[in-house]
Amino acid sequence: MLEEPLALIIAVAVFVFGLVSRRIEQVALTAPMLFTGLGVLISPLLLNLSEHDVSAQGLKTIAEFTLILILFTDASQIERKHLVQFEILPIRLLAIGLPLTIIAGTWVAHTLLGISWLSAALLAVILTPTDAALAQSIFDHKEIDESLRHSVSVESGLNDGLALPVLLLVLALISAGSMIEFDHWQWLGFFLQQVLLGTVVGIAVGRLGGYLVQTASESSLMSPVYQRLSSLSLAVLAYTVSEAIGGNGFISAFMAGLFLQSHRTIVIQRLKEFGAAEGQLLSLLMFFLFGLIYIPEALPLIDGYTVIYALLSLTIIRMIPVFISLLGSGLSFKQQSFLAWFGPRGIASILYLLLAVDELGFADKIDHYPQLFATTVVTIFMSIILHGLSTQLWSRLFKT
Repeated sequence: MLEEPLALIIAVAVFVFGLVSRRIEQVALTAPMLFTGLGVLISPLLLNLSEHDVSAQGLKTIAEFTLILILFTDASQIERKHLVQFEILPIRLLAIGLPLTIIAGTWVAHTLLGISWLSAALLAVILTPTDAALAQSIFDHKEIDESLRHSVSVESGLNDGLALPVLLLVLALISAGSMIEFDHWQWLGFFLQQVLLGTVVGIAVGRLGGYLVQTASESSLMSPVYQRLSSLSLAVLAYTVSEAIGGNGFISAFMAGLFLQSHRTIVIQRLKEFGAAEGQLLSLLMFFLFGLIYIPEALPLIDGYTVIYALLSLTIIRMIPVFISLLGSGLSFKQQSFLAWFGPRGIASILYLLLAVDELGFADKIDHYPQLFATTVVTIFMSIILHGLSTQLWSRLFKT
């Protein structure tokens, strides 16, 4: 898939970054920032060290696999007792904040960019999901309230799956050319099917898979190496089974990690460690390819309106709906601002853009595709930088 110079560059970059990773993170630089920058550095924009040869389908596969593993691993780190204790916050963010964000993003895109309502809705949905990979950086900051870190994790884990049926609906309307054939009840049934089947399959795979790993380990049937590999197997199993029966694979992968059933701390720890390591590697590869391929392609298409929409998407379009969803929550303004700000865009948005092109056959079938592509890329790039730099700032704010 990758030519030798690229493989060598990635291998050296991961090794070198690992050697100094703790020190780099202390100066507010994150791995996604550095690997995106590395991709830009060796791209035709600057050094032009290597000709990339990665197809859209290859990128889509990497993005899907990365997101599945990250969702599973992040969910496995959440204490299930917090579901009762903190869940009202993620429910507010998902049930109120998410649809309001899509509506706001659609209206602003139509008004500011002058594109059709369906194209505006497509852009809004692509940029609505928050990125679990970029949200990982806040988990180590214990001074930030646990309920807030939990809410960011659950929201970023579930909104990918919840937004996917909406994306498919918009793509179906674009393909049909109008809303005449739109059946509200049929779409509602499809949405509920995606969520319910994804949830059921995920819980079943997590609980049964964890139980089997635990039993096999206690019976000395399973070596530690394969205990670690199980995280990869269970994440993919949850996704593929759910997709095969009409459920949402991303929701399923997240729920499998969340309901991973095992009473042995060491087994759970091994599952988490392997999943976190593999997920991080794939995430870095995805951001590297984003900098290498997407940014050079988008640069000639960027204009002032694209940049303005990207800024609005990361601020007003995201933050006002979150503030509305948190009315009456009892959170302080600082806590609400944290949840409103921490909606980074990343791998999920890249994947949704690829899904849109894949679903419609080719980019030319999407009205104003150059604007949609450029705006998506700019928003993700700005999010990688701004959200990465803001982690240390929020940590200091919560210390005071």
